[in-house]
Amino acid sequence: MWAGWDCYLTAARDILGLRLPCHDNYAEWEAAAIHGGFRCLHEKFCIVSDFPEVLHIDDQNRPHCEDGPSHRWRDGWSIYYWHGVQIPKEWIEDRASLTATIALAEGNIERRRAACEIVGWDRIIVELSGKTIDYDEDEQIGELVEIDLPGAGRSRFLRVLCATGRRFAIPVPLTVKTALEANAWTYDISPQLMQQKENRT
Repeated sequence: MWAGWDCYLTAARDILGLRLPCHDNYAEWEAAAIHGGFRCLHEKFCIVSDFPEVLHIDDQNRPHCEDGPSHRWRDGWSIYYWHGVQIPKEWIEDRASLTATIALAEGNIERRRAACEIVGWDRIIVELSGKTIDYDEDEQIGELVEIDLPGAGRSRFLRVLCATGRRFAIPVPLTVKTALEANAWTYDISPQLMQQKENRT
């Protein structure tokens, strides 16, 4: 359903006045792009799907929906995407069944990343019994945790409580040694500057 290249050809003809030999054969394809969605080509015919009645995207214009299908057609057929990656329906409709073990066992690296984001790194850390490296009394500075991720090895995360009351985990480099240093890394500032900021508040 990506019509970006179609726009180039149409603009070359209608805006720039450039007539190309391919425009004659392009007319039927252009009509299909204007009036329909997915297209399946055969030597003798073309199947054109209707546009979906539901279409959700993220801030980068990739198909995405966190609480349902990213695409749904009028006959009920749906597909599910997470930030541009197609995923199984169950990962959205039955989130409780998606565990850290299932997410980390996914063979496709892009789907594994999507699964881990859906499960949430904080939950993955809890399920995999992460080891605390450093802990700050201020929960908004957080807790530096290390876990052994299947297929990725030793990894460190900062578990923090954000101002909205949500608890989440952020991947940080293995080189950070304290929760304060990890928190400062997420803002791309020095731990000393972070400490000064905390002292002022």
